[in-house]
Amino acid sequence: MKIRFRVLAIGALLAWAVGFVLVQPRGIQDPVAGTPLLEALYAPPADMTEEYLLQRGETLSDVFTRAALGGGELSGVILALQQHIDPRRIRDNTRILVHRWYADGSPRAVDLVLSSDSTLRLRRGEIGWSSEVQHVATTVDTVVVAGVIGSGSSLYSTMVAAAPQDLPRREREALVYRLAHIYGWEINFVTDIRPGDSFRVVFERDVRPDGTSRDSRVLVAEVDNEGRSIPAVYYELGGEGGDYYQPDGRSLRLAFNRYPVEMVRITSNFAHSRYHPILRQNRPHHGTDFGTGHGTPVMTTADGTVSFAGWSGGYGNLIKIDHGNGYETRYAHLSRFARGISRGARVQQGQVIGYTGATGLATAPHLHFEFRLHGRPVDPRTVRLPAAPPVPPEHMDEFQELAQARMALLDSVPLPGAEPRQVD
Repeated sequence: MKIRFRVLAIGALLAWAVGFVLVQPRGIQDPVAGTPLLEALYAPPADMTEEYLLQRGETLSDVFTRAALGGGELSGVILALQQHIDPRRIRDNTRILVHRWYADGSPRAVDLVLSSDSTLRLRRGEIGWSSEVQHVATTVDTVVVAGVIGSGSSLYSTMVAAAPQDLPRREREALVYRLAHIYGWEINFVTDIRPGDSFRVVFERDVRPDGTSRDSRVLVAEVDNEGRSIPAVYYELGGEGGDYYQPDGRSLRLAFNRYPVEMVRITSNFAHSRYHPILRQNRPHHGTDFGTGHGTPVMTTADGTVSFAGWSGGYGNLIKIDHGNGYETRYAHLSRFARGISRGARVQQGQVIGYTGATGLATAPHLHFEFRLHGRPVDPRTVRLPAAPPVPPEHMDEFQELAQARMALLDSVPLPGAEPRQVD
C-alpha cells in the first residue's frame, strides 16, 4: 500500500503542475520581452602604432625626429638602444615601430626589427627607457618529399613540384641545392639523372610564426640513380658538427671537393704544355683555370692548414693549404684574402678563403687552382681522391641505432604511384 500511495501522490502532483501551466492568464507576458536594449559601447584601443623605415643616408636620430621623439625622449631611447647595438650598424630599410598611448599620444614603446628572428624592444617606464632583445620562437616541423623523374623533366623541376606547395618557393629550391651538395661526390645532378630515377627526403624545419623557416636540415634521404640506391643519414659526431653517412657508417663525401668555386666554368685545363697569352711562349700549365667574375668566393677543397698567404710573382695573391699526407692545394690570382686567412690558420672544407681577381700574370679575373701530391702537380679532375673518414668505431653502435630509425622513417614514405614499403 505504501508503494501505491506514492504513485498516486506523484500522479496528482504532475496533474496539478500541468493544469497550472494550462490555466495561466493570457495577459501575463515574459518579463524580458520588450525590455529596451542598451546601445553597443565603443572602447578605444589602448595604443596605436606608427611604422617608419630607416632610409638610405638617414640616422636613427633623423627617424625619431620624424616620429616626434625629441629632447629627453630621444636621448633616453638612444641610450637604451646602445645597450644592445651600435646605432651606426643598423642597416637601411630597418623597420621601426613606434607605439603610442591612444589617450594622449605619448610614446609607450619602440620596436626595431633587426631581422626575421629578433626585435629590439624599447620600453618607456616611470624612470626612463629600458631595452631587451626579443627572439622569435620557432616550432619544429618534419616534412617529407618524394618523386620520380619523368621524361623531359629534371630533378630540380620534379622536386620543386613535389615539395609541399605551402612551403615558400625559395625553401623548395634550397632543398634541391642541399640535396645536390649532399650527393655531390656520388652523383652529378645535371648530367647523371635519368627518367625513372627517384628520390625520397625527410627534413626538419625550424618554423617561424609567419611560416618561413629559420633553419632546416635533411635528416635522411635516398636517391635511386639508374638502379643504384644511395641512402644518406645525417649524424652529428660528438658536437663536432653533422655529416652524411651511408647506413654502414661510410662517409658520403670525399676528403676533397674537386672544385673550389660554386659555378664551374673551366677556361683552361691541366696541361704539360700550353701557350701563355702574356709570356707568349709554351710552358706547363699545372692547374685548372675557372672563369669567374671579379670577387667570386673561393672555397678550400678540404680541411687543412694555411702554409702560405701572400704575393708570389706570377701567381699574384696566392694561398697554399697543407692537407697532410702529402696533399697540397693552391689558389692563385686572388683579389684579396678572406678575414682570418694567414699562415698557420686552420680551415675547413668549403670555407671561403679568398676572392677571385686578376693579380699576377692574368689577363682577366679567374681562379688558377692547383692540386699537388708529394710536391708533384696532378690533374684535380682525374686524380683518385681519398674518402672522408667513416663513423669512428666508438660511435658506431649509436650511429647504427639512429640509422635504423631514420631508414625506417624513410621506408614509410611512398613514391608517387607506389605503396609504402613494409618495415620489418
